[in-house]
Amino acid sequence: MDIEVTIQSAIAELQRFFTLLNIRYFNNELERPVVTIQTDTTLGAYGWITAGKVWSRENEEWYREINLCAEYLNRSPELVIATLLHEMCHLYNIQNDVQDTSRGGTYHNMKFKRTAEIRGLQVGKCEKYGYCVTTPTPELSQFLEDNNLQADCFKINRLKTNRNGKKPTGEARQSTRKYVCPCCGLIVRASKDIANKLLCIDCEEVLLES
Repeated sequence: MDIEVTIQSAIAELQRFFTLLNIRYFNNELERPVVTIQTDTTLGAYGWITAGKVWSRENEEWYREINLCAEYLNRSPELVIATLLHEMCHLYNIQNDVQDTSRGGTYHNMKFKRTAEIRGLQVGKCEKYGYCVTTPTPELSQFLEDNNLQADCFKINRLKTNRNGKKPTGEARQSTRKYVCPCCGLIVRASKDIANKLLCIDCEEVLLES
């Protein structure tokens, strides 16, 4: 039976995998955050975690936020979950007083790399943001398959718009393909499939189809 594709179904799947990944890679020690899907305000990041606790329940309990950016939700489902796990690694380091970023929280250092590499992620480096490029290891991919990752939940994404909710001037036609640098967010559009053939010179990373 087809899954109804809604924000609710996407968030439910992210919450389900937070629980599964917490048990698998963090000994179920991570505190529960509020998982959200919001528009990108960071000029290209796939997700974020808040350093402080910004959600409250009747002014008693407070929670951090892990967000998956709405504009990139329809990437490969494995990459979406890898982004969730990336932010969970930050959460682990926050809970354990490990400073894993600098430059206003944008540059990922070796401490982040070490945390991520023993928890199902392959880690690459770019000059501007450090060890920020994370993709699933084969072991993580198998874990997602074994736990029946619902790919249909991530078939939607938010169109990039200006403040008035309109397409930016010169928006490319839908028939074009978009490729994004996983490190700095550089975007290239092409009228044909050129996957794995584009390289960001600044970051030395292969652009991914988005």
